[in-house]
Order: sequence, then C-alpha cells, then structure tokens
Amino acid sequence: MKRFKLSLLSLAVIAALPVKAADYTNQTIIVEGASMRPGAFGIAPESLAFKDTAALLKRVPGANVNRNGPLTGIASYRGQFGGRINAVVDGMSWKEVGPNSMDPPLSHIPAALTDKLTVYRGIAPISSGIETIGGSMIAESRKGEFTDGEEFEFHGLASLGFSEVDNGLTSSVLSAYSNDSHRFYASISKEQGDDYEFDGSRTVDPSQYDRDAYTVGYGTKFGAHELGFNYSNNDTGHTGSASLPMDIIWVRGGIFSADYSVQLADNRSLEIDYYYQDMRHLMNNFSLRSNGTNMTAMAGSSRTRENLTTVDGGGLSAVYKMPFSNGHLSLGVQGDQSTHDGFITDPNNPMFGVDNFNGAERNRYSGFAEWKGDVQQGLELETGLRYTQVKMDSDEVGHHMYGNMMMIGPQVTELVDSFNEGDRSQTDHNWDFDVILRQSISSELTAEVGFARKMRSPSYQERYLWIPLEATGGLADNRVYIGDVNLEPETAYQFELGLEYAAGELYLAPRAFYHRVNDYIQGEQVTGTTANIVADGANSIFGGDTVLQFSNVDAELYGVDVEWGYELTTDWRLDGTVSYVRGRRRDGGGDNLYRIAPFNTRTQLTFEQNNWSLATELEAYSAQNDVAAYNGEQKSAGYGLLHVRGEIAPIAGLKVGLGVENILDRDFEDHTSAVNRAMNNEDVAVGDKIPGQGRNLYVTASYKW
Repeated sequence: MKRFKLSLLSLAVIAALPVKAADYTNQTIIVEGASMRPGAFGIAPESLAFKDTAALLKRVPGANVNRNGPLTGIASYRGQFGGRINAVVDGMSWKEVGPNSMDPPLSHIPAALTDKLTVYRGIAPISSGIETIGGSMIAESRKGEFTDGEEFEFHGLASLGFSEVDNGLTSSVLSAYSNDSHRFYASISKEQGDDYEFDGSRTVDPSQYDRDAYTVGYGTKFGAHELGFNYSNNDTGHTGSASLPMDIIWVRGGIFSADYSVQLADNRSLEIDYYYQDMRHLMNNFSLRSNGTNMTAMAGSSRTRENLTTVDGGGLSAVYKMPFSNGHLSLGVQGDQSTHDGFITDPNNPMFGVDNFNGAERNRYSGFAEWKGDVQQGLELETGLRYTQVKMDSDEVGHHMYGNMMMIGPQVTELVDSFNEGDRSQTDHNWDFDVILRQSISSELTAEVGFARKMRSPSYQERYLWIPLEATGGLADNRVYIGDVNLEPETAYQFELGLEYAAGELYLAPRAFYHRVNDYIQGEQVTGTTANIVADGANSIFGGDTVLQFSNVDAELYGVDVEWGYELTTDWRLDGTVSYVRGRRRDGGGDNLYRIAPFNTRTQLTFEQNNWSLATELEAYSAQNDVAAYNGEQKSAGYGLLHVRGEIAPIAGLKVGLGVENILDRDFEDHTSAVNRAMNNEDVAVGDKIPGQGRNLYVTASYKW
C-alpha cells in the first residue's frame, strides 16, 4: 500500500503500542472510522498558523468551528455544536467557566502543544463519553514519554511562531526528564496578538488576545501498573470577542488530574481517571469596547457591566476491558459534577447586582457496556448500551430591583419569585445505544451501516437562565433568552451509511447520515410576558424586547461528507474533503436550524520530499441561504480562499514552516462566525457579519531534542 494511504486509525493503534523512544513531533489528526492522512494534509499542524486546537477541525470531513473570538473556537460537527458534542481534553470533560462559551474545551490546549485530536466520524461509540448526541472529539496534549532504558534522558520541544495579520507571537517549551520507569515533564506557552486585519488594512476591533498556560506532571511505571499526575493552568488576559456582549478580561485557574492503569492477565485491563477543576472568569463591556452610555433607556443610568463567573467541579471514571466471545467487552462507570456561579455588577453603580446563575449544578452519573468483535468472517459488529442520570439544581437568585415598585421593579420581582418558589431540582434518565456493522465486501471496499439512539439533557443555561440575558452558551445571535426549568432531554435517532474504497492510487470514503431529533432545544419567540417587559425596560441595545425562550421542538439533520485522496506520483498527491449538512425543524413551518456551515470543500495539492514539502490549498464555501428565521440569522455569500504552505526540516530535530493564508486577500464572511456587537469597531458596523482574516504571512519553527 502506498504511503499516503496509511490510516490515522492505524496511527492510533501504533500510538497505543509500547513506547520505544520519546518523540514529540508526530502531531496528528485522527478520524476514527476513516483513513485520513496524517499531519493535516501533509503539512504538520505545528507548522501552521493555528492558535487553538479547534482550528484543526476544518480539516475533518463534516466538522467546522463556530468562532466568537480568536481563542473562542466552539467545536461543530454535522450541524451540532457546543454542549451537544462530547469534547474531552486529556481524558477530562472540562467545564466552561464562561456562560457564553468564551473558554470552550478545545481552547484549553494551545495548538503548538496539541499532540493529537481524535474525531469519531459518524456515530460516536458508546464508550467514547457521556452525552455524545453531536459526536465525540478527544484532544491530547503533549507530555513527556517513558523511554526504553534505565538511564534518564532529557527530551523536549521548543516552538515559535509569528502571524502578520495580527502581529501575533506564539511560543512554547516542553521539557521532559524520563527513563523506562519515571517521567517528569513541564510545559509553558505564550500567545499574544493584536486586532486582526482584513481586506487590506481594515481591522476587527476588539480581536486581540493574550494567553499564558503551563503544565507540570509526573508518571511512573511499576510492573503492569502505570500511575500519573498532572496539573494544567490557564491564565488568559485581555481577549476580544466582538460577537458577544462582553470581552474576556481574564480567565484563571486550572485542573488537577490523576490516572491509573493496570494490564491484567488474559489481555484484560483496568483504567481509572480522576480530575478536579477550579476556574474563575471576569468579563466586561467597557475595557476593550465602547459600552454605549449614550444609548441608555433611562437618563443618567450607566451601562457598564462586569460579570464574574466561576466553575467548580470534577469527574471520575473506571473502565474495565476484557476479551469476550470473539471480541472485546468494555464495562465502565463514569461521572462528573459541576457548579456554576455568575454575578453581574456595574462598577459605576454599587447598588447594581444580578445573580445571573447561583449555585447552578449539573451532575452526571453514567454506566455503559460495549462489545466489538467479528460475528463472522469479514463482518464486524460494534454495539453498546449506556445509562446516564443527570441531576440538576440551582440556589435562589436575586436582583437589585427586587421589591422596587419603580420602573421594572415589579416585573423583576415577579421573575425572581417565580424562579425561587418553583421546583428547580430536575433529574433526567437518559438511555443511549448503538449498533454498527462493518462488512468487508472485498480487499478494496468496506461498507458500514449504523443505527443509534442518543440523548442530551439541557445545559444549565437552558434550564436556569431566569432573566432575559445573552448568557446562552455562545449562540451569539444578538437575542436575549430565558430558560425553562421543565425542559425535556433531547433524543436523537441516528442512521449512518458509509463506504471506504482504496485501490491503486485512489482513496474514497463517502458517508451519508440522517438524525431525527425529538425535543430539540432552541429558542422560541415569546410575546406579552413578564420577560418581555423586563427586556424592553432594560432596553437591550441589540435584542430590543425580542425574547426567546429555550423550548423543545422537533428537528432533523441530514447530509453527506466525503474524504478522498489520489496519489499522482511518488512525490505528488491530491487530498480533499467535501461536507454538506442540512438542519431544519420538523414542526412549525420547517424553519432552518441555526449556525450550520454551508456546502464546503477543501482540496490540497502536495509535493513532498524527504525533508521538505510544499502545498497549495483551496478552501471553498457556497452561499448559505438556509438560515434560522427564529433568531434573524443572516444569509452569507459563497467564497473561495487560496493558501500556500511549506515545511522544511534542514537539520535533525528542526522544522520550519512558512505560508501565506488567503493569499489573494479575499474579503469574506464565514457563515459560522457571528455578527459584530462592538460599537467602537470603525471598520465593521454593529450587526454586520464579522469578516474573516485577510492575507496572512506566517512563519513557525520548532526544535526537538
């Protein structure tokens, strides 16, 4: 088989074999269930101008990114995003400290320190995590590795990067001191940049970013046992998010984790993982942008707002694996807990205070069984069952206008009393199962058919947002929402049909899918309610008195995505992806679902030698006219972008990347980006789609020792 057909599924198996030597340069995107090429179409991700791990998703068939800021890339897969996707980082289900997803899970690992991103193509396996209704993605950071000898060795990786479009500088260092029984490692990274440019010299303001992160860890092996400890800390400074009502002032805190595994007799194993998370986040609407004091509803009032939010939580899982009936059986128990708080203040008015969220709990307890094996020659079956109990609750909330008989005081009092006197404790019982068959039709062709039932409970925002605000998990649709404690969990019935063909120089893997979702959660416009009066009295500049309440509707998503490749010669090859998804309601007139990427394709021509490569990449998106009317989603025009990238390894251990993105300086608007909210942006009007980055010359360098 030619080298371009080396599957990333195979790479995952290779990575699971005993480590023979430390290696910090093999960074890969893995698409489970497909045979995508390693290294992001032949150019390694560390040689690209990426700031967060989520940026890698645009190279995965069916995946995309909803970007609300330079460090705020929300994972999207086949039209579903955010909390519907099980995004796991180093085995941990990290919880966002920001109620508007300013710190989504994949943003916690800088791109330069990402070792591997695994995306389960199609139906996510039962064992891949809790609440996988929108798929599963697993990110792993670079860590020190064990060596194969008793002598301690010092290994490491240093990287630097510069991007012209935002005067961005990135740097990171990973060092490890290890032998075959012990490993000590530490990493540190710095990312900083200005507002980015587009269409010549215009800028998106605010879009600057500033983030520091560090990690320390230790691991040991003794016999069949392996034990590890890790602490990761994130310190994000002033970072713009022009599509949200506030910007990041800081995000601080970290996660401690521990893992234990043992290889038992008869090819059995036990894996135990634990983590604890404690993070804080401050955002406001006046440090990086104008706060609109001249547009207030009441003379003399202030519109400066700060929101301090916290998350406290952790998780524990234990998975036992064993051979069973000509296959492998996995049995697991998993769970996590999180408590969210948010309090809004006005620095110019000490009397102002709103309990955005107060002790909002979301706790999950889950158990599963999964079997995978051959039922006959050439026919593989994967099937699993999972039960999850989701328990949610909230403390009582408050508001500075409570009890005030002036202005909107009576309506605020009504909302507070209604929430506090209601039954806030909710328990959902969710059942997931899947059946996936893979048939080898010939040595060149494999077919797959799958069916699954997946469930997801509401987020804490969807249930406990008691006053009309925009704390919506990053929807960024310029609307104010109110929650519903009594929401039902979403239930999706998923169908999958796929083929994988590899013969000669050609590789082709198309997939078709259909998801029928009952009780899909989205906003529904409400009128004549107390919430409307409060919203109108507060004179929300961008939402007016249009209030959407999170509600259960019926929906469907369907589409096709394709991965392909063709080796022209031993040095030249073509790679590409094609993605199409359509999402719409099955009731209420068939409105479209929100923030779904249009039909898109990516093609790359690569010339590769032993120590250097050069690639030309074409990224094309069609117009998106199927937009969500319920929240006034804007249509977007189609566009095409041309990128040129190169990579060279002049000496052992050194790798240099150079490229030009959007080389024609095309003015474009990514449909999955949102609209501008910042009034101080002279080059982008309030309410207009935020444009994508202009021509960007970048250079990177990494050195491994």
